[in-house]
This record gives sequence, structure tokens and C-alpha cells, in this order.
Amino acid sequence: MAGIGSTSDTLSLLNLSSRRHFVAIVWLRWRIFVNAFRRKGATGELVAKILSYPLLAIMVLGPAVGTGFASYYLVNSGQIELLAIPLWIVFLLWQFIGVSTSASGSSFDLTSLIRFPIRYRDYLLMRLLFGLLDPPTLAGVACLIAMSIGIGIATSSLFMFSAAVLFLYCLCNLFFSRMAYAWLERWLAQRRTRELVTGLILLGSLLIQFVSQYFQRLDTRGHHNISPWMATTGKWLVNLNWYLPPGLATAAIDHKHAGDWTVALAASSGLVLFIAGFFFLLHTRLLAQFKGEDLSEAPAAVQKTKRVRKAQSNAVTEKSSNAASLLPPGIAACLKKEFLYLLRSGPKLYVLVMPVFVVLLFSMRTSGVSYFTGTRNNVGDMYFSYGCAYTMLIFVSLLYNSFGSDGAGVQFYFVAPLRIRDAVLAKNLLAVGIFAVEAVALYVAAIAVSHPAPLDLTVATLAWSAFTLFLNMAVGNIRSIVSPKVIDTARVRGQNVSGLNSLISLLVVFATVLVGATVLAICQTLHLSRWIAAAVFLILSVFAAMIYWLALESTDALAARNVESLTSTLGKI
Repeated sequence: MAGIGSTSDTLSLLNLSSRRHFVAIVWLRWRIFVNAFRRKGATGELVAKILSYPLLAIMVLGPAVGTGFASYYLVNSGQIELLAIPLWIVFLLWQFIGVSTSASGSSFDLTSLIRFPIRYRDYLLMRLLFGLLDPPTLAGVACLIAMSIGIGIATSSLFMFSAAVLFLYCLCNLFFSRMAYAWLERWLAQRRTRELVTGLILLGSLLIQFVSQYFQRLDTRGHHNISPWMATTGKWLVNLNWYLPPGLATAAIDHKHAGDWTVALAASSGLVLFIAGFFFLLHTRLLAQFKGEDLSEAPAAVQKTKRVRKAQSNAVTEKSSNAASLLPPGIAACLKKEFLYLLRSGPKLYVLVMPVFVVLLFSMRTSGVSYFTGTRNNVGDMYFSYGCAYTMLIFVSLLYNSFGSDGAGVQFYFVAPLRIRDAVLAKNLLAVGIFAVEAVALYVAAIAVSHPAPLDLTVATLAWSAFTLFLNMAVGNIRSIVSPKVIDTARVRGQNVSGLNSLISLLVVFATVLVGATVLAICQTLHLSRWIAAAVFLILSVFAAMIYWLALESTDALAARNVESLTSTLGKI
């Protein structure tokens, strides 16, 4: 009896300890949120959060309303098998938009909890519950709730069953996102696997763009102008859909509506198997973390021989000397460092590929409109302009938090014989070089999916891009020093800039887009040549370059005034 009593007391203590752990985490999250408003620039961050709530509401409610109406229409018109389309859209929104968004509130790394006496069960539960209020998760859950309501309005007898199936689909997406991010962060923690994952992402991007040509080659009569193997591949992908979670959820609802309970339950069981598989893979990854797995790259560096190190040192010296022939040594060294930072960041490279996807998405949309209406439009002329405008949005982390990748190493800028102005200039030169590569890629993509943009529009777009880029760099350099934020290149998700910096960047880009659209609209209304718009943008870019140069010359004094906050913020571990 004494042993039984001691076991019962032990279990009660463990349960009490678990409750205390969860209470402590909630209290810690609350204190992080409250203390964040006591830091420098907290007022601006609060204003940014308040102003971002309407945008967050649109992000959550907009897709929900659309999927709800789509579900009602498909079920009411007897096309339940097409529910797989909104379900795939929900999956894409949930998974891929989550890569470029962050958890609400201040950042907190849950892996730090393994240093404390906590049970694995509690750690696993915390990892599952943490981030349920992220915008992608809220948007995904809202979409599935709206789909259940839409299906229930169309056919009330399907409401309970479809709600249960969509709940399983919600768990499937939740576990998949947790599993995918956990394994991606494990692969991105080491340089070799980081390069491999980046290569696979880029290859997948090209593959998706190639497959999109299948849809682009539909003429207005609906005939296929494609090779037989592409048609076979398309049919194979459609058939594969029915063995994946969106297809299984659709099949379960469709067969339940037809009265075939056997197939409906079998499809639902398939969703349960996917949930179990994703959970097992997540459990494997988190258990390795809990046991103290260390994926530091330091051991690999220790194993290098002195001869290899000497050869690498000579190679670096040679490359630096070559770069120094065109740039001052300090700027050349900083530029090379920034380029290496970029190559070692898989998530950043992934984001830089996104402008090409924008061209792809616009081409697919206009192709679909032309297919259904039987008309042709000249929207293809604007593909290059759309891509350049979107590129300015993804430059936020490069321009408005340029010191984020340096981390604690930012202190070396203040002890090395180097001006902060030169380091900032090197970061800006990298941004300009990236935009040049992006512009070429966008132009080639626009030609591939449509036709070359007119020369006057191309020149006007490049002049507008120069105006926007100079203006963003001028404001971004100041904000990078005043309000920095540490960037972990091995993390898949994470806010790359502070909330206020993100809001300022959006306002700057939207203002420049408004100016560009206004100038082009005036030219079109008055039947003026677009060369006039190009001249206007060129004049604006000259003024923006002057503003940029004045802001660049003031970075040394600005950094001297903010050296303490800059080093303390970026030096946090």
C-alpha cells in the first residue's frame, strides 16, 4: 500500500508540475508582450500592431468568405467532387504563406525549454499549441469553418459529417505544417543540407512554372495543343489527388452525400492515417531535439586540415583582391560577406524566387479569363511591371533590417577600421545587384508566358523601380540602425523586420505604386506616350538618389548615437 501511495503521490506531483509549466509559459509569453512596450520605439510598434489588425482581418476573413461561397455553390449545383479545389487552396494558403509570416507577438524559441526539467509530453503539447494564433492558421481554420457552413446551408444533412471530415483535414494541415517546419529547420541547420534544400526549392519552382504551360496552351475553343505525355501527366496528377488529404476529404463528403457510407468512412480513415503519419514524423524530430541533438556546424569545421584551410584562405584573399580592384577594400570585403550570408540562407533564396511566381500566377489568371470569355487582352504587357512592383515588397528584410543577419558580429563594425557608411553601402550594392538579376529573370519569365513588354513600358518600369529602390534604401538604412532585429538564417519562419519597419516599408511601396499608377493613367487618359512617364520616373529617381546619398552620409553619426541599442539588440542569444 505504501508503494501504491507513493506512486499516486508521484503522479499527482507530475500533473501539478505540468500545470505549473503551462502556467509559467503563459506568464512568460505575457511578460514578453508587456515588456516589449518598454523598449525604445515601443510606441511605434504598438501603432504598427494596431494598424495591422485590419489587414490581418482581411487576410483571415477574405479567403474564408470566398471558400464558404464556393462550397455552397459547388454542393448546391451537384459538383461536390470539385470541393478538392478550395481544399487545395486552403492547403497552399496554410503552408506556403506561413513561410513568410511569423507568430503573433514577440518571438520566443520553444527549443530553449529543453534546458529545463520538463517532460517530453509537455514539450510536445507546447510545440503543438504554440502558434495557433498565427495568421495562416487562423485563415486556414476560418476557411474550413466557412466551408462547413456553406455545405450545411446547401445540404443540411451533410453539415455534421462534413464538419467532422473538415476537422480531420484541419488536424492534417496543422500536423503537416508543424512537421514540415520542424524538419526544414533541421535540414537548414547544416550547410550541406541547407544547400540541398535550397536547390530542391528552386528546382520545384522551375517545375511548377513548366507544368503551368499545360494550362497556358488551352485555346479559346478548349482544344489541347500539348503533347500526349503532358496530357497523361495531367490525368495522373488528377488521379493522385484522390489519394491525398484534399481528395480524401472531398471523396468522403461526396460518397456520404450519395449514401455510400463504406467509401465515405474509408476516405475518412485515410485522413486519420495521414494525421498519424505526420504526427509520427513530428514526434521523431521533436524527440531528437528533446534528447539534446546538436546540429552545430563547428565539428565539421574542426575536421578540416591545415592545408585545406590555407588553400581556402588563399582563395578568399585572391577573390577579395580581385573585388578590391573595382571597389575599395572595405566595401569589397563587406559585399563578399553579404553575398555569403545570402547563399547560406535557404529561406531568403526561396523568397527571392517568388517574383517569378507572381508572373506565373498573373499569366494563369489572365489565361483562364481568356479561356472562359473567348477574348484576348493586353494584360501580358504588364507582367514585367507587376513582377518589379512585387519585388520591392520582398526587399523588406534586405533594406529595412540590413544588420539583422550580422547578429552579435555587428560590434566588429565599430572596432574595425571601417566606416558604417561603407558597410551600409555594400549591403545596398547587394540589393541593387539582386534586383538586377530579378529584373532579368522577370523579363525572361514574362516573355516565356506571354510576349515581351513594349520598350517604352519596360523603360518606364525600370525608371520607376530605380525611384522606388533608392527611396526604400534611404528610409531602410535609417530604420536598420534605429530599429534592428536579429535574423536566424536557419529558421524557416520568423519575422525578419520589426512591425513598425514592415508598416513603413509597405507605406513607401504603396505610395510609389500610387505615383506610378497615377502617372501611367494620366498618360493613357491624355493619349500621351509612355516615354513621358519614363522621363517623369527618371527625374523622380534622380531626386530619390540624392535623398539616398544624404541619408547614406548620415549613417556614421546615426550609428554612433545608436551603438548601444544596436549592439545590445543584435547581440541577444
